[in-house]
Amino acid sequence: MKKHLILKRIFICIAALLGILFILAALIYINLKNFTVKRLQSKDGQEVYLMGTFHKDHFESLANYSIEEMLNAIENINPDAVFIEAREENYERYGVVDGPVDMCISYCYCQDNGIPVEMVDYWKVDNENYKTNTTTDDRDDHIHQNIMEKLKLYNNQKILIICGFGHLYPQANRLSSAGFKKEKIPDVSKLFKNNGKDFAYPSMLCDVWEKRTLFYADTYPESIQADETINDEVKSQWPVDENHWFYNSQMKYCNLFKSNLLYNSNLSN
Repeated sequence: MKKHLILKRIFICIAALLGILFILAALIYINLKNFTVKRLQSKDGQEVYLMGTFHKDHFESLANYSIEEMLNAIENINPDAVFIEAREENYERYGVVDGPVDMCISYCYCQDNGIPVEMVDYWKVDNENYKTNTTTDDRDDHIHQNIMEKLKLYNNQKILIICGFGHLYPQANRLSSAGFKKEKIPDVSKLFKNNGKDFAYPSMLCDVWEKRTLFYADTYPESIQADETINDEVKSQWPVDENHWFYNSQMKYCNLFKSNLLYNSNLSN
């Protein structure tokens, strides 16, 4: 009998714990955006915001963090300049914004609104460290170095750094180590609220997006395939888009952009 009561109490405790975990998970999901923006200040008073984003997941309604809310945050932070997760060398050489889709959208938004943009990402394809869709301490170290160099161009100005969520805390910690002090944002949720305007994607987005698509479909894979220092295993991750599958799959996003729709469910086949 005592054993039965003990087991019953254990099951009740487990059920209660699972219930608490479920509630906590639901609260985190509802308020996920509130964990994606950090504010720091340098010893000289330079204000820096970091905003973590979720790339293609912004187009999934279940992510609870839309492209509209991301653009609202840029507008409400009202930065003097925006740094994005894209590589400057490819912009200078090919005129391409080679970051994820949310970086292309952020870039175009800034162009429409006269906000200077700097590109601070770093990664390269080689035989030693390269893996698709991953980040490393070395990459974040280089991104931090790029950020610190770019910050020198904007003394006493407010800067917004937009990066994938996986870079958010590594970059916040590196800025803290560099002497930046973390500052509380009074009501983070207000940053994502709109100002009453109807949502619209930036005007030049499809053109910028197509350049990025062509870069990853042909230009970049061709350069990797021609590089004799790169082994076959790494090259196999970068096939040239001979059948236009990648190009066609990416250009479907323009159906959203042209119609000012937010979610993937609206993509036509």
